[in-house]
Amino acid sequence: MILDAGILRGYPKERAELYGKPHLGARYTHGKAYEALSPRCCVCGRRAGSVHHVAHRSWGETFRLVTPCGAWDLRSPLFCLCGSGTTGCHDKFHGGARLKAEWAWRSKVYEEAWWSGELLEVYEPHSPGLYEYGYWLITDRDGNEMIREGI
Repeated sequence: MILDAGILRGYPKERAELYGKPHLGARYTHGKAYEALSPRCCVCGRRAGSVHHVAHRSWGETFRLVTPCGAWDLRSPLFCLCGSGTTGCHDKFHGGARLKAEWAWRSKVYEEAWWSGELLEVYEPHSPGLYEYGYWLITDRDGNEMIREGI
């Protein structure tokens, strides 16, 4: 699959891929506001205490995906985690990047349907229905698979 610069809008594919995918235990409410929906951390199961933006805030709040099927302003998925940016699993995503989340497509056909906009014509950004086509893979810094969410 070849993605042109217009679709990626200057973003590396690995970064752009993080926008618009389903949340884990959290959601946006109004504007920039968000809330935890789960009492448990999506990584370890301990009591949740924070919400993590999967795409770093410094990358931008939205990624505008422009496709032959339309244009969408995609936001970062949210994960409900234990700890804060300096403790618990939330720290593991920030402090030394010991954990990494990536979206894995179940097939190239589904991945191409996302980038063409076909999936977004059917599913709203962040829809749990997207789990039919992919899942979250969380690995540690050595590449060891920690969990697969949404399978």
